[in-house]
Amino acid sequence: MATPWDRAAAGYVEEWVPRFVPYHLDLIHELALSPGQRVLVASCGPGSEALAAARAVGEGGLVRATDKSEEMVRVCGDAVKRAGFARIAVAVADASDASGGPWDAIVCAFGLWQLPDRASAIRAWRGGLARSGKVGILTWGPPDADDPFEVLAGFLAELEPGHSAPRPQIAAQRDQMAAMFESAGLAIVRHTVVRHVLSFRTAEAFVKALREACTWRRIWEELGDDRLDRIAAKFYDTVGGPDAPLSFAPPATLAIAAQPGAEVELAHRPSVRVPPVG
Repeated sequence: MATPWDRAAAGYVEEWVPRFVPYHLDLIHELALSPGQRVLVASCGPGSEALAAARAVGEGGLVRATDKSEEMVRVCGDAVKRAGFARIAVAVADASDASGGPWDAIVCAFGLWQLPDRASAIRAWRGGLARSGKVGILTWGPPDADDPFEVLAGFLAELEPGHSAPRPQIAAQRDQMAAMFESAGLAIVRHTVVRHVLSFRTAEAFVKALREACTWRRIWEELGDDRLDRIAAKFYDTVGGPDAPLSFAPPATLAIAAQPGAEVELAHRPSVRVPPVG
């Protein structure tokens, strides 16, 4: 059965992936992957983080990239072929599928919020880790009040109270993130907020790009052009009009966890003893 991401894949790849790549590169850098290691990329989407992981582990390593969306997996597979990476395996699979391990790293960039049972997924990841393996995730937030995503979501709630934009900020605060990992038997070893500038030629271009993304595409399909245009008009009033250029740097939380007592390597820290949970 097709997923919402199948319909949104083309617009997402064109509009959002180039803007999100710097965040993906931050995560791969912080994980300090080494040549020859094995990496699972869950909810891989078009695969930019999978390609970055493949570069880090080299020809002697292995990357398995999975996603529930068949179209996203197809796009990822095409990118792998263009890049010439023979050691990336691409497959349609649930994000909690950690088979094929043990894995030196399990990566999930901006996919955690979409999982209906995050605790089960993280427990499955823990079961697939090598003793010194790491789980690295990115999730949006904590949100800025003036973030255009937040502003537009606020106008949606105001004008269309029966509809809401899904919240991708899952457990972004350190104590929330630590508790989420601890419930799966992992301990957090890195928690930081990263930002990169997203620029759009106009505010109207931003709204158009957002309509093509998965979460807002569903809202667009439900409301239709006229009702969504009313929401966009309120947004334009706050940013200087539809032709005003728009740049902002949304915060994303980057976190890494590992098995208690293990010795792991992080960027700039060649040996870290993972603390006990609790």
